Amino acid sequence: MTFIFGKLVWAVVQPGNLLLLCLLVGVFLVLRGRRRGELVVVLAAIGLLLLAVAPVGPALLLVLEQRFPRPLVLPDRIDGILVLGGAVDPGLSLTYREPVFNNSVARVLAGVALARKHPEAKLALVGGEGELFPVGFAEAHAMQAFALDEGIPATRIILEERSRSTHENAVFAKELIRPAPDQHWVLVTSAFPRTGLRANFSLLDGLNTSTTAGKEWAGLVGYRFRGWTRELFPAPPAGPNRDLQAVERAIR
Repeated sequence: MTFIFGKLVWAVVQPGNLLLLCLLVGVFLVLRGRRRGELVVVLAAIGLLLLAVAPVGPALLLVLEQRFPRPLVLPDRIDGILVLGGAVDPGLSLTYREPVFNNSVARVLAGVALARKHPEAKLALVGGEGELFPVGFAEAHAMQAFALDEGIPATRIILEERSRSTHENAVFAKELIRPAPDQHWVLVTSAFPRTGLRANFSLLDGLNTSTTAGKEWAGLVGYRFRGWTRELFPAPPAGPNRDLQAVERAIR
C-alpha cells in the first residue's frame, strides 16, 4: 500500500502536473469572474519559468550528488557488485523479447565492466517492476540477459526480482546476499549527466530535469517520514567503511 500511495501522490505533486493543475484552477476561477484566478495563472507561469528555464532542477540534483561523491579508489579485491534497478523498460523488454534500457543504462554498462575487471566478484542485479501497473517482467531479468550476452557467467549472477522501489532494492538485496562484515561490495547507480548551472530554453528538457530533482527530494522527505533514514539530509559517515555504513543506515 505504501508503494501505491507514493505513486499516486507523486502523480499529483510532480512539477509538470502540479503546474497544469494550478493553471486549470486559475482558468476556472477567471471564467467564474474571480480575480484570484488571474493571480493563480500568473503564479503558474512563473513556476513554469523557474522549473523549465532556470537551472533549478540541475542545482537541486547537484547538491545531492556532491553529498555522496563517487569513490576515487576501489578496494583491490571486490566480493560483489550491486547494480540498482531503474535502467530497464519492462513493458518494451517484454514486447520485443530483448532488454530495452532507458537513459540510466550507464549503471548496467558500468556494472558489467566492473564484473569483467574483477572476475572474483559476484554480480547482483537488483530490480523487480517499479511501475504502478506491473506487466510481469522484472528488470533483473533484462539485466541478466544483457550480462550473459556480455560474457558474464550465470554462476556469478545473483538476481533480486521482488523489489519495486529503491528502499526495497536495498532491503531485499541485503536479505538475499547476506554480505559478511569483512566483504567489499560496490554499489552501482547512475549520476545526473549535466553539471552546468545555466538557463535551459528547451522547456520539456528543463521540466524533466526539475521532475527528476523533485522526485529525489520528495523521496528524502518520504524516507525520513517512514523512518527509513535517521536524517532528512543524510551524509556519508567517516571511516574506511563509510559506503557500507551509509547503506546500512539507509535500510535499517
